[in-house]
Amino acid sequence: MFWLFRKIKAWLMNEKRPVKEIVNRWPHVRLDQIEYEGNPCIDMMTEDTLDLLNTMCRDAERHNDWLHRINSSYRAKGSGQHPLGRAWDIVFFILEPGDVDVWEQYRFAQKYPWGGIGAYPFWDAPGIHCDTRQDWDHIATWWRDNDKKYLGIAEAESRFGITV
Repeated sequence: MFWLFRKIKAWLMNEKRPVKEIVNRWPHVRLDQIEYEGNPCIDMMTEDTLDLLNTMCRDAERHNDWLHRINSSYRAKGSGQHPLGRAWDIVFFILEPGDVDVWEQYRFAQKYPWGGIGAYPFWDAPGIHCDTRQDWDHIATWWRDNDKKYLGIAEAESRFGITV
């Protein structure tokens, strides 16, 4: 019976990405923050989503001296791109979350081929959502107001007098 347990354990371990591969492939992503309900969930994220986040975080570090905090990645429940392993809620910062303007973060994310970008100026530490949704002929863009209503990005431009 013990041999069966060892065989199943080995099979399960082979199904997951090796730790060394993960660290080497995505060195700029805060892997310790990719979790769902307290459990690591990096295996639930798609590789193209991890690749793009790694590139964006690398550039944020190199060009802006920004750090990042991942607020959310995979979620088993709900709709949208999170349950598909294709979305991040992230905050960029210099010294502490909240010290980089959300619209600066948003404009920075626009430099990358995300399928969707959302701004959340009313989080405790304002940040952005980025996802790799597929089969759209345009980028989905939005922001969420203080009443938790989702609005088109043009509304944010007129309300705040900004250009994004």
